Amino acid sequence: MKFIRTPIIDTLRKSPFEALIEHAQIVEESAKVLRGAYEDYLRGDYEEFEKNRKVIEDLELKADYIKSNIRNHLPKGVWMPVDRGVFLSLLAEMDKVEDLIQDVTEWLSLREKPIPKELEEPFRNLFAKALESIQIAGKAINALNLVIESSFLEKERENTKNIIHELHKVEHESDIIERKLTRQIFALEDEISPAALFHLSKLVFLLGDIANHAENAGDRIRALIAK
Repeated sequence: MKFIRTPIIDTLRKSPFEALIEHAQIVEESAKVLRGAYEDYLRGDYEEFEKNRKVIEDLELKADYIKSNIRNHLPKGVWMPVDRGVFLSLLAEMDKVEDLIQDVTEWLSLREKPIPKELEEPFRNLFAKALESIQIAGKAINALNLVIESSFLEKERENTKNIIHELHKVEHESDIIERKLTRQIFALEDEISPAALFHLSKLVFLLGDIANHAENAGDRIRALIAK
């Protein structure tokens, strides 16, 4: 597993937009590790799952460092080409995504039990949508940087809006999977324990919330490029 190893002092030298991109890259890396951790969990390889959980824990700390450095080095008196409050709200939404990725692994680790076979693939689909939403949010953040660099060129603004539209589509697809999977879980209530029912249904909620906050990040970006 490769870590994004950027000394904190280098982060301080970056513009807030460059630092935001780096933060988004860490979130995406965490999401990829999460998918691998889920496969470990399905195989019952809890030792490997724990290794990946710790990787995500380390990446979350890295993301926190960047978030704190952006906030601490962005005083109110500093001029920005976009609204400072909305920019920080965008950062907060992406950081919430990172927190949720860690929450998912922590939640899985509480109950090392097999997931019912009929639910394995639906959960894979939900994990995939979570990762896709994060990847698109990262694209939108890169596009935001191009909007800023181009001094709000209309072509770049339209490209960013198209990416955000794609993000809304993926979040909607995630919602559909989430609702269907929840129904499948409760259809098994006579076959699985109450603890399993609760564990699996909350896992669905946590994964679905990742796409929700990625979509929120897209909405903040749309607000930042509005003219």
